[in-house]
Amino acid sequence: HHYIQIETSLHILLKISGAISCISSFLLARHILKKKWADISLPSMMLFGISVMDVIGSFFGYVMGLWMSGEGIYYIRSGPLIAGDTQTCTAQGFILTFAFTYFLTAYAGLGALYYLMVRRGWSKNQLKSNKVRAAFLLPPVIAALLMSVPPLFYEMYNPSLFQCTLNQYPNNCENIPDVPCTRGENALIVQRATLMYALVCNLVVIVFMVLLIFSVYSQEKKSDKYLFKGQEKNRDNTTSTAWQGVRYAGALTIPYLPLYVFLGYMLHHRAMGNESLVFWLYLNAILTPLLGFNNACVYFYPRYKAYRKSNEDKSKFRCVSDTLGISLPWKSSWTSGANPDSNLTEPLVDDSGGGGGSGHVV
Repeated sequence: HHYIQIETSLHILLKISGAISCISSFLLARHILKKKWADISLPSMMLFGISVMDVIGSFFGYVMGLWMSGEGIYYIRSGPLIAGDTQTCTAQGFILTFAFTYFLTAYAGLGALYYLMVRRGWSKNQLKSNKVRAAFLLPPVIAALLMSVPPLFYEMYNPSLFQCTLNQYPNNCENIPDVPCTRGENALIVQRATLMYALVCNLVVIVFMVLLIFSVYSQEKKSDKYLFKGQEKNRDNTTSTAWQGVRYAGALTIPYLPLYVFLGYMLHHRAMGNESLVFWLYLNAILTPLLGFNNACVYFYPRYKAYRKSNEDKSKFRCVSDTLGISLPWKSSWTSGANPDSNLTEPLVDDSGGGGGSGHVV
């Protein structure tokens, strides 16, 4: 009974976190679409794709959870939390893997794009080039298809603890000699490969954020030779970029930390103690679905900060609602005051271009 309560609470937390992420990503995608599609920049296109994939993945993977599964694998094996069959389970596993891979690949690519925009000073016209757009928009789709389609042919999408994902059936059959695997044999190998891919993408994001910060620092350092005697060195851009880079990398690293811990135990063929397992499962249920929420925070925070600075007479709550574009009973969107986006186009850099690596960092 105790373990049933734990498992039930985990599923409830997962659904709550997933719903928060869905709403956050929806607000981000809607915010981007305030512009005409022809006027949307390449980074915003990538963010739009990331947000759409998160809405789909979070809803079908986390909000629906075991509702799309045919059965549970531990203490909850039936009941109101489980309402699916093999077909719905397979569909959920495919959608979750596709969205998971797309998000990771696009997020890593976006980090690389931010760095290149500052380092090479790409202009708007360069970012509109079909070759450049294809180089950044196609890889997430290709990677997602390569990661999610093959498991369909080997029946690797099966019930797991929280939802249907890459798993063998019956659960843990690969490690029990007397229990043959009827579906998804070797699925755990693909599951580990997927988690390792997530770790690689995460490291790519961190590397490009460090390079971005160093690039901005180098640009500011070059301007030091033009200072008059007694003038203070300005490192405002470096500082703001560093903090935004930390938020950008942390938005991906923190949610996936529990998964990396599980991966470490898998690779070392070690089992967690019960208390440690419950602790990391709770962290996983709370943090992992919040990718979209974290991404939206990174996107909206500099906009909120700028809007708040120019509208100090308004309450913080009002500034948040204005930044998010949420209509409240006492106002209609941005009918008064400064537009939260008047000086901002991207969460890390302004893609207005300029040669010599002069991208404006916000």
